[in-house]
Amino acid sequence: MKRPLLVVAFLLLVAAAAGCSDQAEADGPPEIHYGRDICIECNMIISEPRFAAAYRLEGGDAKSFDGVGEMVKHGRRTGDFDRVTFAWVHDFNTEDWILVEEAFFVTGKSVVTPMGHGIVAFSTEAAADEFAGELGGVVIRWEEVRDLPITDRGLLGHHHEAGHDEDSMEHMEDTDDMDHMGHGHDDDHGSESDHSEEG
Repeated sequence: MKRPLLVVAFLLLVAAAAGCSDQAEADGPPEIHYGRDICIECNMIISEPRFAAAYRLEGGDAKSFDGVGEMVKHGRRTGDFDRVTFAWVHDFNTEDWILVEEAFFVTGKSVVTPMGHGIVAFSTEAAADEFAGELGGVVIRWEEVRDLPITDRGLLGHHHEAGHDEDSMEHMEDTDDMDHMGHGHDDDHGSESDHSEEG
């Protein structure tokens, strides 16, 4: 009689362990096959773990992306962010998964990423500060990342988007001034030439 009871107890333990494993997979980040899997937003191959991001929706469906910016674009465009249960990014240095709420993000014009969004993540504020200091970036948290403006150049923060536009405007104004000055000199030379011919 004891052996059948032991068998039943063993089967129950196996079933419970399998249930826990299934739940962990449903709550954890998806497995990404780098170099093969496709980013659901841009349809490009997901190649580098340090940039990759993912989230799970209510019901357990997962979506993977080649960068934080593509995840933000897709989540906002589709309304997925209203149904996301968990979202993850990779630590840029260790390539470990991190929940977005626990990550420190660095964004800036000098941060090179897939699709040009210019944003990477770190698991510690110290690592993010160091990286930001090296590249002139800014450290922000997930709530700010979700609200970054999307432009035709990608996902960009107000701090460097504004600076870029101001620099561009200043350059354009300087160019215009030079053009006007150049045209003025041309006119002057033209007048002198005309006077010479008349004389």
